Amino acid sequence: MPQDTVIVGAGPAGLAVAAGLRSRGAPCSVLDQGDGVGAAWRARYDSLHLHTARWLSGLPGDRIPRRFGPWVSRDDFVAFLGDYAAQHGIRPEFGVTVERIDRDDDGWQLRTSDGRRQASTVVVATGYCRQPIIPDWPGRAGFTGSLVHSAEYREPSPYAGRSVLVVGAGNSAADIAVELLGVGAHVTLSVQTPPNIVRRDTLGVPSQVIGIALGHLPDRAKDLVIGILRRVAVPDLTRHGLPPPHDGFSQFLRSQTVPILDHGFVREIRTRRIGVVAAVAALEGDSVRLADGSTVRPEAVICATGYRPGLEGMVGHLGVLDGRGQPVVRGATPLAGAGRLFFVGVSVQLSGQIREIGMEARAVANAIQRQQANQANSTSTR
Repeated sequence: MPQDTVIVGAGPAGLAVAAGLRSRGAPCSVLDQGDGVGAAWRARYDSLHLHTARWLSGLPGDRIPRRFGPWVSRDDFVAFLGDYAAQHGIRPEFGVTVERIDRDDDGWQLRTSDGRRQASTVVVATGYCRQPIIPDWPGRAGFTGSLVHSAEYREPSPYAGRSVLVVGAGNSAADIAVELLGVGAHVTLSVQTPPNIVRRDTLGVPSQVIGIALGHLPDRAKDLVIGILRRVAVPDLTRHGLPPPHDGFSQFLRSQTVPILDHGFVREIRTRRIGVVAAVAALEGDSVRLADGSTVRPEAVICATGYRPGLEGMVGHLGVLDGRGQPVVRGATPLAGAGRLFFVGVSVQLSGQIREIGMEARAVANAIQRQQANQANSTSTR
């Protein structure tokens, strides 16, 4: 019977689980399709900073160094992940893609690009932002302008002096729209659902702290608190095309879009340096037709339209995903079967995904340790 655990993914979630297992003396292997730890983070845009506070974004057993500042840059976070792996003796196997996971008599069988593997337990830690989403707008194939997902955007210089339509209402859309202004781009933001907007911090207190506190309230109370925070901290942007949503937390549950954490975006909206238009309805040659019937003609479209976990090919046949492609059970609750299958870090959380990853990783490591101890005791008493 296979005794080890296979962890799929060498980002923060996979590393946190591996560190927890190693500290408990439980064997594990880490597989990742990239070429280094945090490969997905290294692929994001150059100016990306964590929208969660440094002191709330460490991993179990290690805090992010104070020298990285209160809002950690992409490169510094990747460096932290590398140091974390080295400190905990984690040596992932890179360039290995897990294509499919199947139950077998003694646990799980993984079909990978490097052959088949067996494991008693599998932890899927491939992240929420694994597969970019671009809406299948009518006319998309015939659009003559430049069209990319924000996953392909690195820095603003290719857009200097050009007219750019940024599509989306999340933090990536806000960050990119503001950054494009610095190279003289003419920026318009296309929004389908008005976003929740909160200040990134107030008097040095991160809004993430409020998100953590909201976790203890009923949903109706969360709507009320989020609405109050917006009215107090963010000016009314209705006449600029961004009215507040009437149901803040419920909107988050529907869209799975974290509120925009403002650190300059609201100012640019109020000064109209960023124009706001309706949702995209169709692409027509060199034009973009909007839901209100109007038309814009951008030279480039950047789709900050989100991601999905992209787990269908790997585990979709096991009946463990909901209609959005998210695991129906995550964290320390395993899925029943001939072995154990866990998911860590594959959902969006108001309280900060990295913080939640740490909590889930500890719980999963404890659950796997108990499982292996019970299995060993069962074997010894036969």
